[in-house]
Amino acid sequence: MVRLRDPQRRIILRDLGFSEEPFSRSADPRFLYLSAQHGDVLDRIQEVIEERRGLAVVEGGFGVGKSTIARRLESIYRAYPQDFSVVFVHTAAYESEYAALLDVSYALNLERRKGMTMQWREFEGFLVDQKEQGRNVVMILDDAQLMSPGSLSLVHHIYNFDISQKLAQVILFGQPEVQRIFNLRPEVLSRVDSWFRLNPLSLEDTLELIRFRCAVAGRKDPLLTQSAFLAVWQATHGIPREIVSLCSKIIDHMGAMNRKVADMPVVEAALKDYVAQQNLVVNQAGDGVENG
Repeated sequence: MVRLRDPQRRIILRDLGFSEEPFSRSADPRFLYLSAQHGDVLDRIQEVIEERRGLAVVEGGFGVGKSTIARRLESIYRAYPQDFSVVFVHTAAYESEYAALLDVSYALNLERRKGMTMQWREFEGFLVDQKEQGRNVVMILDDAQLMSPGSLSLVHHIYNFDISQKLAQVILFGQPEVQRIFNLRPEVLSRVDSWFRLNPLSLEDTLELIRFRCAVAGRKDPLLTQSAFLAVWQATHGIPREIVSLCSKIIDHMGAMNRKVADMPVVEAALKDYVAQQNLVVNQAGDGVENG
């Protein structure tokens, strides 16, 4: 059932056959479309975790679905608290090893100790305790490109502390800049068991993402004409976050232009709003850098 604050949007959605918002940016797991590559990466990360192989990195550009996979992993392993202890950090913007250690310790509800040495003892004791209880510790750090090279010592220390098997499985998700950080710490790079890369969606997967979201929201008929769909794919370069953003604007213009299926005039109108929004974001970011 449609529940939106904007009554005009609610009317448009109902007229188009939707029972709810199909292109929300919120992280509703029902709308999670896993392409073949996303599903493959998710499966292979689970192998790394469950076989206790240690450190894995998932690299990909802005909006390709890294955080989506990270959240899916979190939900999978939080469902088994008897077997896994899970840490999820959505923005790993750590300036130092100590900052990273304190944040992860806080996420695990560990006591704050005086100084880094004592904090490491607290953390190490937790790892040993979890092993004795038969739990696998899973640490998921998103936006890992924001970590300083020095903060990667957190990972290095964890794997230097291994006894007979890896006590924690660390999964880092980051934009391509994460490569530079690891290159500055070759001793940590050597600890990486698996490095995965996520790419933008293909033409076919872009079509399936749109179809899937529409179907979940109640509409079975195609949303776009063939030429309109091709324009969406070309404009968004197959980036899931951008596809969702543009399709949301397309629905607004379908209502304004009284269309049941989005044709090229609808998409062209939506693209003007989409490009204007992108330019605004870029300008705001530039102002922030200039003023900061």
